[in-house]
Amino acid sequence: MDLDYPTPYAIRRQRVAREMQEQGVSILLLEDAEHLRDSSLRYLSGHPQDALLFLRSDGHSLLVPWDVHLANLYARVDEILPYNQFDRLLPQAVLGVLKHWGFNPSESFSIELVGQEPYVAVVELEQNLKREFPNGKILCRREGIHSYLEECRQIKSEEELTLLEKATNITNEILHSLEVLLSEERAISETEVALFIEIEARKRGAEGTSFQTIVAGPTRSFAIHAYPTFGSGLFKDPETPGLSIVDFGIFYEGYTSDVTFTLASGTLTARRRFLIDLVEEGYQKALSLCKPGMASWEIAEAVQDFFSRHSLTMPHSLGHGIGLEVHERPFFRVKKNGGAVLSPGMVVTIEPGLYEEGTGGVRLENDLLITETGHRVLTEARILYT
Repeated sequence: MDLDYPTPYAIRRQRVAREMQEQGVSILLLEDAEHLRDSSLRYLSGHPQDALLFLRSDGHSLLVPWDVHLANLYARVDEILPYNQFDRLLPQAVLGVLKHWGFNPSESFSIELVGQEPYVAVVELEQNLKREFPNGKILCRREGIHSYLEECRQIKSEEELTLLEKATNITNEILHSLEVLLSEERAISETEVALFIEIEARKRGAEGTSFQTIVAGPTRSFAIHAYPTFGSGLFKDPETPGLSIVDFGIFYEGYTSDVTFTLASGTLTARRRFLIDLVEEGYQKALSLCKPGMASWEIAEAVQDFFSRHSLTMPHSLGHGIGLEVHERPFFRVKKNGGAVLSPGMVVTIEPGLYEEGTGGVRLENDLLITETGHRVLTEARILYT
């Protein structure tokens, strides 16, 4: 429950409530479940997962969790009602909360479902709402409060930056330990590297890895995201030169990191050396442009143009924001879709990469904080050589 003084979650909810009033939205409903993950629920309540969050336009909040014991530990909200009380059904929970809050059947109001697209449960909800509250209205839209929440989450608060700093510090410790492991003069499998990362993350207090760790040896590094993400094959083989890629991140109290490094083993061919040099130069070019006032798409275009001059194309975005999710606004794409003008307080990744079947892939990714005067690189991934 919220204490007498405002928590960061209460302050965020009040900000969202003011926007709700501006847009004429009476109630906001967020759902986080296995079929529909939404980190904004944690952003506004502190509860890690599996719950409904109701927010009124006056800022009052109510959480409906699957696990009440977990909610009592983590949630910082005004009220908690167990989902079991509503048979764990969304329509029943919505009607139950409306009645709990004393909404009059003749009252006009609107409920915005954040992050949800219309599906069977929403159709059922609309039918039940019209029957019990004829003047109630359901909103399912990407723009509106959903978009507003994504914009809010782009700029991190001091509390969020502290957690992100801890996540990136743990990541750096793992990177340094990996360098020691990979310096050993022996064959090392993809599975050993992936499990090493998982164990080291947990040992250091992380909640776990923030996505499926990608560990791709020389025969698989040409894929942007290798499938499977790691296997029983060799990541490093003293007898076989080549390029290998590791892409991982960790969660610390909900906040994520995301780094990628390339291991270059043995004597490099001219083509492999060429790809490494281009990626490193593209990375430095991107860093030099990361400062307040620069548009993320302009940075992406500058790096893509650089690669194009060498008849190469980067087949993915240059980077993205990180926070409660490993991919969130802003996005560094050539087009403006999801992009933004960089501002102090944004935490983003820069990850140029080039890939060729037969040659292998090279990718370098680090996390950085946009500051008042430029940026600060938070992680220490680099090209490794053995």
